[in-house]
Amino acid sequence: MRIVVTGLIGQYPVAGMTAHYIQWVVGLRNLGHDVYYIEDNGACPYNPVTQSVDIDYSYSAPYLVNVMESFGLKDRWAYMTCDGDYYGLGGPTVRELLRTADLFVNISSATLPREEHLACPLRVHIDTDPAFLQFRMMENDNPDFFNAHQIHFTYAENIGRPGCSIPTGKIDWQPCRQPVVLEMWPVVYSPRSRRFTTIANWNVYGGVTFRGETYGDKEVEIIRFIGLPPLVDQPLEFAIAATPDKKEMLKRHGWRVRDPRGPAKDLASYRNYIARSRAEFSLAKNAYVKTRSGWFSERSACYLGTGKPVLLQDTGFSDWLPVDKGVIPFSTIEEAVTGIERINRDYRLHCAAARRVAEEYFASGIVLGDFLRRCGD
Repeated sequence: MRIVVTGLIGQYPVAGMTAHYIQWVVGLRNLGHDVYYIEDNGACPYNPVTQSVDIDYSYSAPYLVNVMESFGLKDRWAYMTCDGDYYGLGGPTVRELLRTADLFVNISSATLPREEHLACPLRVHIDTDPAFLQFRMMENDNPDFFNAHQIHFTYAENIGRPGCSIPTGKIDWQPCRQPVVLEMWPVVYSPRSRRFTTIANWNVYGGVTFRGETYGDKEVEIIRFIGLPPLVDQPLEFAIAATPDKKEMLKRHGWRVRDPRGPAKDLASYRNYIARSRAEFSLAKNAYVKTRSGWFSERSACYLGTGKPVLLQDTGFSDWLPVDKGVIPFSTIEEAVTGIERINRDYRLHCAAARRVAEEYFASGIVLGDFLRRCGD
C-alpha cells in the first residue's frame, strides 16, 4: 500500500518532535508499505538556535535532510516552504504521490487538506494533543478540516468512555497511541545514574475555557508539584523550554534545570539523554489530567523502550495500561514520593518491566498493525 504521512518535523526541528513523527514513517515502512513523508502545510519553521519563527529555512531544511537520509528515506520526502517551493521531492512529484496514494495520514492536524490531498481516497487524521482540539472544535466548529478526513484517531485513549470529559461532537473518535520502533531505542541499564529526567515545555497553548471551565497547560501542574524536590533524596531534572524567571523559580524549589537545546539537538543526543537517566519523572498538561483523557506521552514511550521506568502523572492511562511495574502513575505529591521510592527499591525489576510494557503496548508493529486494520486494510 502506498502511504503518505505528514507531520511537523521541518516546522519544529527538535528531536522529540522528530521521534514522534518519524516512528510512524519507519514503522509503516517496516510493515512492508511504500511510505513517503510529505510536509506541505507551508508554515514558517521554528529555529531552536535563535528560538524564533521566521522564513529562514537554513536550519530546518538541512535538519530534515539529515533525518531522512539517516533512516534511508533520501528520495521519499518533501518539505514545502511558505512560498510554495519544495525541498526534497518537487511539487509535481508530490501531487502525483498524493494522487496515487492509498492512504494519507495527517498527524497532529499538521495540514489542512487541499485539492491535491483530497485526491487520495482515504484520509486519516491523528489528534496527538487531545482535549485542546476537541474543546476548540466545539466552540469554533471547523467542518472543512474535519470533513476532509474519513477517519479520526486520538491519543485520548479514554475518549467516549465514562469518566472522560472530552467532548466528541459529531465525530466518531477512535483511540490510538504512539508507535515505538524498538530498534531505535536499545536497552541501556544504568543503575549508577541517579537523575530522574524529562524534556518539556513550560507552556504551549495556554489555557482553554469550555462551558465556564478552564483547562490549563503544563504550567498548572508544574506549580502544583513544584515543592517535590526537597521531599526526596533524588535529583529531579527538567530540560525545559521556559522563560528565565520560570527557570529560576524551579531552581529555588530544588529542581535541576537544563537547557533543552542540548538533549533535543538531534536524535542521537535525545537517545543519549534518555539512556543516561535513571528514570523519567514527568507531569502532563492540566487539560489531559482534568479530563481524564487517558493520554500517554510519546516521549515516555521512548523512555520505556530504552528500559527506563516512567513515573508519570496519571491522566487516566492507568485505565488501559498495566501500571505499578515499569510505569508508576501518581496524582499527588505524596504518591510521587512513594513512586520514586518504589522504583529505587527494586530498580532492575522496574527497568525490565519498562521494556516489556514498550514491547507489548507500544511496539510499532502492534500499534500500526492495529491502526491499519481499523483503516480498513
